[in-house]
Amino acid sequence: MSAGHVDFPTPGAKLRSDEIVLSGWASFEDGPLARVEAWLGEAHLGRARLGLSRPDVAAVHPGPDAGVSGFELRAGLERRGEEGEREALLRVVATSTGGERREFEPIPVVLAGPPPAPPETAPRRPRARAGGGRRVLAFTNVLSLGGASLYLLELLCEAQRQGRVEATVVAAIDGPLRGDLEAIGIPVHLLGPVPLDAVDPYLDRVEELAAWAGGEGFELVFVNTVNGLTLPGADLAARLGIPAIWAIHESFHPALLWDRLAPGLRERGEAALRRGAFAVFAAEGTRRLYRDSLGDRSATIPYGIDLAPIEAVRGGFDRERARRQLDVPAGADLAICVGTVEPRKAQVPLAQAFELVAERHPQAHLAFVGSDREPASLALAERIAASPHRERMRMVPRTRDVGPWYGAADLLVCASDIESLPKVVLEAMAWERPVLATSVFGLPELIEDGETGWLCEPGDVSALAAGLDAALGADGATRRRIGAAARAHLVEGHDLGAYASRIADIFDLAASGEDVSL
Repeated sequence: MSAGHVDFPTPGAKLRSDEIVLSGWASFEDGPLARVEAWLGEAHLGRARLGLSRPDVAAVHPGPDAGVSGFELRAGLERRGEEGEREALLRVVATSTGGERREFEPIPVVLAGPPPAPPETAPRRPRARAGGGRRVLAFTNVLSLGGASLYLLELLCEAQRQGRVEATVVAAIDGPLRGDLEAIGIPVHLLGPVPLDAVDPYLDRVEELAAWAGGEGFELVFVNTVNGLTLPGADLAARLGIPAIWAIHESFHPALLWDRLAPGLRERGEAALRRGAFAVFAAEGTRRLYRDSLGDRSATIPYGIDLAPIEAVRGGFDRERARRQLDVPAGADLAICVGTVEPRKAQVPLAQAFELVAERHPQAHLAFVGSDREPASLALAERIAASPHRERMRMVPRTRDVGPWYGAADLLVCASDIESLPKVVLEAMAWERPVLATSVFGLPELIEDGETGWLCEPGDVSALAAGLDAALGADGATRRRIGAAARAHLVEGHDLGAYASRIADIFDLAASGEDVSL
């Protein structure tokens, strides 16, 4: 017996021809929602994100999974050349972990013609090199403990140590990393709220930035992440006539990057990306998504990681003492999921998958390291509380000191439906901890299934449960072999010093007005 509804799009809705966004909910009596798939005509759009909070459903439907029965799929489509509008049929199918299938009523939609091409812009003018390293203005959305923010901190710190950059950082939202940047001599300017609901206030903010930055001698803008909060950085580069270098961590179709911006701002975002001097990606799978937008003006350079602080902790690490301090039960087989609790990281589906295999692994425990008081964390807490295995799952507040958890763990799980090359996976490999990860974008480029970790299909609770079953069922010798092989692979190809040097080379070429090619 199942229930559910597709909330959006509604029948007859008019959609852009290059994107589909759908949302709804589905609930089954024979187990949690395992996957939701969608088709537009005969084209498979992919699997939806699962485990989204739906308190409205929980209010009228019983069962532990009703409150997290929401799903959402955002799919980018290749632009078609025809003008005008065309009709299409959207089909959505939900399946439970018990195998029950629910096919929703097909939804007729209207696809609008392709959006206008972004405007051409004036050519950039190269700037003479300032003394010392390149004068880089780095834009980022937030200075939190998230992966993209930590990436920027480590990159600028190493590039500055090498004498390759003189950086200034602009962030829309403040956070704990501001103190870290300022402590190493990198000035930080807080942009504050970016007006994204209308074009004119947004342009006023860019003008304010141009008035400040125009006399600072910046040679290029480094845009860290692609979203509305960093768009002013790319527009500022165009105003100043200097190149914009993008670091793109977002592993979804470019049509979805700007879909929540006001009319007019979305087109500015698309134009800014197309005119950028160059873009760097951590994963080739992500880079392929952007070929139409960037052409050959991009390169895949896997992230580097600074092993020195990890080695400093590992050298004298007392695993048993750490497990006692972290209140890990004696004899527990500890799996950890590290990262801010949010829908794309699939912590709710991971809790559901753990529940499916928990009886076969009575020593297994699961810790979610990175919770807060946001809605996603509250939904996860409610789902864990409803589980018969709730005593073996726990939530740990977000912390800067994750090292003890890597050292105490037996397994790291990355269940995300979208990732480029997550820093937490690299860190776990540095600790020689085996990793179970979904096979998305950069993860299969990093992990060889059964050799340097385990891989499973994304967006599928049953597949995640099978992966957990295999990883938790592996003996100690197998885990040690996989952990050692993972670390060896990491050390060979993910050195932070080499990574920062390659990025600085790109800065040099772009700021000199030369063609950036690797």
